[in-house]
Amino acid sequence: MKAKILTIFFSLILSACVLWAVVKINNSRPIIGGSFKAQNNGHDWIFKDEPKDLNLLYIGYVKCPDICPMTLSFINKALGELELKDKSRVRFIFISVDQNYESVQDVSGYVKQFNSTFIGLNGTKNQIDQIITLFNLTYKIENDPKSYLGYSITHSDRILLLNRLGIVISQLPSPRSSDEILKKIRENL
Repeated sequence: MKAKILTIFFSLILSACVLWAVVKINNSRPIIGGSFKAQNNGHDWIFKDEPKDLNLLYIGYVKCPDICPMTLSFINKALGELELKDKSRVRFIFISVDQNYESVQDVSGYVKQFNSTFIGLNGTKNQIDQIITLFNLTYKIENDPKSYLGYSITHSDRILLLNRLGIVISQLPSPRSSDEILKKIRENL
């Protein structure tokens, strides 16, 4: 009788462990993100060197006529609504995907027009492509004689929210407002 009870008890424990493992595996998401290296004002910049509690990441390009500047304006407005103690826990990182025509100084100067704390990064095609892959983003540069630039760039239009390790913990797809950005920041701080 004792052996039967022990067998049933251990069977129940084993079943519970298997059930927990199945639920854990089915509810886990793939890890997207991590630390990365790019150029800021001509110097190496590495994410893990000075991470904040919450890091907002957006890719685009300096010469973008509409979506990129609007997004940076909305982020600036959202950050301006934070209390001082929370502002110091958040940073915004903009990565230019136009490595052929935008220098690191162009990118850094561009983001500083929106907010002096914004970080503008650029790099080699290889560096940018590694970052794009790391965060499961996309971009494409094509010749376009109809464009004022002679080329056009399409890119992912999502604000990624990263933890201190650079792992994506949330994201904001387009369209979005400064109020939605602020709400998402507060949810993740």
